[in-house]
Amino acid sequence: MNSDVKSLRNEMRAELRQRFPRERGQLLPALHHLQHEFGYLPDWGMEVVGWHLGIPASEVYGAATSYSELRLQQPGEHVVRVCTGLSCKLSGAESLAEAASEQLGLAMGETDAEGAVTLEETACAYLCAVAPAVSVDGVWTGRASLESVHALLEGVSST
Repeated sequence: MNSDVKSLRNEMRAELRQRFPRERGQLLPALHHLQHEFGYLPDWGMEVVGWHLGIPASEVYGAATSYSELRLQQPGEHVVRVCTGLSCKLSGAESLAEAASEQLGLAMGETDAEGAVTLEETACAYLCAVAPAVSVDGVWTGRASLESVHALLEGVSST
C-alpha cells in the first residue's frame, strides 16, 4: 500500500471516529461523507467505513451500489446527470439524454479519456414538478429542453 493511501486511511479513520457513532444506522451518512470528501467512494474508503461501523464489506458495497447518488468510480472534472425517472421520462428525458450523449461523445455511465466529463443518469432527481431535469456539476435545471441542454453543455466538452 502506498504511503498516500495509508495516510488517507488513517485520516479517514480518525474523522469517522470523531463524526460518526459506531452504529449500523450510520452507514449511509458515512458513505455520503466519504463521497463528499473524494467525489466518489474509493475501495479503501468503503473498507474503512465498514471497519469503523463493524459492517461486512459486502453490505457496505451493497449499500453503495443501491443508491444512484453514490458512485464507485472517480468522475470527470465535470459531471452531467440526466434524470430518467418516470416524470422526466414522460417529459422527454430520453431525447435529452441522447442529445447530451451525442454532444459529449459519451455513452451513459462513461467518463471521457481525459477525465474531463462524466455522463450519468439518475433514476430520480426528485424534481418531478419541473421535469425533465438535467444537472451540470450539481446544479439542476428543470423544464430542460434540447436547446437548454445544448447551451448547458457548451462549456463542458469532452473533445
